[in-house]
Amino acid sequence: MTKMKLEDRIALHHKMAEAYRDGYLLGVHSGHAEGVHSGKFYELWQFTDDAVYLSPYFTGGQLILLRDVLGPGTEMVTTMEARAYSVNFPEWRPVEFKVWAADNGFTMRVRWDGTTKDGETMGFYSIGFVETNDEGKITRWETHVNDEEYGRFLDVAIGMHGPFQGADYVEALTRVLKESGQWDAIATTFGFN
Repeated sequence: MTKMKLEDRIALHHKMAEAYRDGYLLGVHSGHAEGVHSGKFYELWQFTDDAVYLSPYFTGGQLILLRDVLGPGTEMVTTMEARAYSVNFPEWRPVEFKVWAADNGFTMRVRWDGTTKDGETMGFYSIGFVETNDEGKITRWETHVNDEEYGRFLDVAIGMHGPFQGADYVEALTRVLKESGQWDAIATTFGFN
């Protein structure tokens, strides 16, 4: 294990947060699947084997071990989410982004917006807390959203809103992707065709 210097860890954390934002912007601005839309995960994000995730909205506040729930599928769920939201919000993307990098991780606040094909603009804020170890690998990731705005957005984007329990969220994403004809592309990208 190589311990990073303090200034290097803070710089890495800032770059990791920007990679999160940029992963979503790539697909929107290019007009075709790039970044998370194409199955790629956030550049520079590496998880420890015992990394955990928590979200009151997505996990009911339950702390989950990422490898048990997502295994190698973290990229898949991220891609499913981006592409499912883009069905009804074609240019859904981060429009505001702030990051606070520290020696043990970073906090991000993101404003997400999208406009429906009918011209209705909707959005929400998400706050991410990411903790890392001395090597810059993620040990804990939390996501918090403003429930009211996000719930309205999800009602349009995927036809239901949380807080979610179990696999409800992933099942809703899968349904939207199948109904929109995008499921085969997801299956091909992740090799379970």
